[in-house]
Amino acid sequence: MLPEEDKLNKKNRGKSSRASWLPAAIVIFGIVGLAIGAVVLSVNPGGPPSDSDLGQRPYVGGDLHSIAVDPTNPEKVMVGGHDGGAVSEDGGKTWEPASGLEGADPMGWEINPEDPEKMYAGGHSGLYRSENGGKNWEQDSTGLPGTDLHGLGMDPSNPENLYAYVVDEGLYKSTDAGDSWELVDEDYGAMGPILVDPRDSKSLYLAGMDGGFRKSEDGGESWRKVGIIPGEMVMSSAQARKNPDTFYAAGGGVFKSTDRGETWKLIGDGLPEGVSVVGVSQSDPQVVYAGALGTDGVALFRSEDGGKSWQARN
Repeated sequence: MLPEEDKLNKKNRGKSSRASWLPAAIVIFGIVGLAIGAVVLSVNPGGPPSDSDLGQRPYVGGDLHSIAVDPTNPEKVMVGGHDGGAVSEDGGKTWEPASGLEGADPMGWEINPEDPEKMYAGGHSGLYRSENGGKNWEQDSTGLPGTDLHGLGMDPSNPENLYAYVVDEGLYKSTDAGDSWELVDEDYGAMGPILVDPRDSKSLYLAGMDGGFRKSEDGGESWRKVGIIPGEMVMSSAQARKNPDTFYAAGGGVFKSTDRGETWKLIGDGLPEGVSVVGVSQSDPQVVYAGALGTDGVALFRSEDGGKSWQARN
């Protein structure tokens, strides 16, 4: 049974309630996104230090919504925003646009740890697949009841199992790598990554827009709040699979939890204000990336000590 704050009255939580919730969430999302962007522009108008080894900044549009790190290669990073995505093979110094994701607004990425050439991205225009490590993408929302995906997840112990939150439709699961989907919960929504615990495929985590960090112990059928992330509308979170009690979240800054999301602390010596995405390497959990939207693209930062200190990459 969920605590009182997370109980859901199924009689009153039909599509009409979701329909009324969604416009408000979109308005809040837009307002806060603009505010974060304004902070970044004012704090870091000229970009990071002009060291000779710093590289280019990828263009993703007026919002920065997502980041992913290749589970087998900590040097390979992807970022996504309103106008598309970009891929880096050298830890964020140089970037190439992700062909096929123009205007897709990737809000979640998933990479098959057994075959990292196979990737998924979910955004406002549907589910996308890549078979060549993120260089090219094709839209494939077969079996889903809609194309507006705000959440995406993959079971690292069984990459055939995928999760997708479709706006105004609910949380869906695929057990065949996205070829078909089944409804898990029509009432609960997600914004950003849906994290699946590597120790237990039934244990799912997500960061809510209200700052609540939630957990499901039955594969997404029910949820309970386990902690509060003290950030600004957190939409980006990550779990260190080799240290699975450790989580990161971004919302104006970077926050870290080492007790499965119960308590969080602000980290980020060397980071600007307005950081909106964070990702952790699964092959080296000490390597963490954070991104902020600057005047000329995404400013990427990297930590090699679990978030204690950060260095600009571009």
